[in-house]
Amino acid sequence: MISIDPLLNRTFDRDNYHCVHLLIDAGKHLFNYDFSHCFLGLTGSLNDTLTPTKAGIEQGELVSKPSTGTIVSMMTLDNRHHVGLYYCDRVLHLSELGTRFETLRSIKRQYKKVRFYDVKSLSQRA
Repeated sequence: MISIDPLLNRTFDRDNYHCVHLLIDAGKHLFNYDFSHCFLGLTGSLNDTLTPTKAGIEQGELVSKPSTGTIVSMMTLDNRHHVGLYYCDRVLHLSELGTRFETLRSIKRQYKKVRFYDVKSLSQRA
């Protein structure tokens, strides 16, 4: 198991560093895997309307249960998209409060919709 400590000091910035950036950085750090192809066009400012693209979603397979390395897609009560990475039975994500490492139970309480996507090329490497 690789430590998430180097990822815990990340600071949320609507324009330059948000949940998508953390997920990409976490993939590189934890798995030596670049998730960028799953988030084409989604690394801009959160002031823009960022919604997942069909091409990005097709990069992953919708699964009912997460495993290590699964992308966690969440929807807020006000219909904003948010993403995190499932690792060591928790979800690593970046909110306005900073980097969070929360249980799935906690995530499901905070978000109205939670979905899991496995990226085939990552699972084939593991």
